Amino acid sequence: MPQEAYAAHAAFLIGLADPAQACTTFYDEDDQTVHEWEDGVLSISTDFTDYTTYKLTPVAASVPPRFDVVVENEDGVADFDADAEADLAERLARLVGQIRQFQDKRALTDEELSRLQAMLLPAGEWEWKAWPEIGTQAVRDACAVHELGLSVSAPNGKQQREVFASDDFSIGVLAWFRQQLQPQGWTLVAVTPFDELQSFFLVSNDNVETVRTLLYQQGQRML
Repeated sequence: MPQEAYAAHAAFLIGLADPAQACTTFYDEDDQTVHEWEDGVLSISTDFTDYTTYKLTPVAASVPPRFDVVVENEDGVADFDADAEADLAERLARLVGQIRQFQDKRALTDEELSRLQAMLLPAGEWEWKAWPEIGTQAVRDACAVHELGLSVSAPNGKQQREVFASDDFSIGVLAWFRQQLQPQGWTLVAVTPFDELQSFFLVSNDNVETVRTLLYQQGQRML
């Protein structure tokens, strides 16, 4: 398979990177995986079943763009064979397709933006992996939680193990909070950009789909 099958898409992603940020992330909604451009390397993740990552380093001054590719998994470095190349090309094409759909979205009006901001109540910023203690405490300490009189209990050991063993860890974390908050009328959500250090918000159960729609209109996603 010619490298052009994925190189143009990889170059497109790199072109979207914000030079003011040390790391730019891209989220694939279909796979629910996060990809990164950091320190001159584009890392394309797969999923939590084999932990394979494609690491693409641009070849300097190459026209059209070309990349050196390293395949890493739990066993170390793997061969970048035809199957791996086809898989990488498919993932990049899907991700770029999603992004281009978002680029066609319109900016929100001032009224819509005000509505969106009013419906997203900050619930802390914390690392996903720190959810049992730091995350739980951050949600408890959120002004909205106090003002609304919501209660959030800390997970016990069994609950922690179940969440960490989830097929999709981020969804497992959110589901654990939601099983407590949704009966009280609220939902904990995460909004793009998705990253290791994540901002979280509370949204009224009645407003979840409205918030999702408004975010989508301006090219953002919500978990």
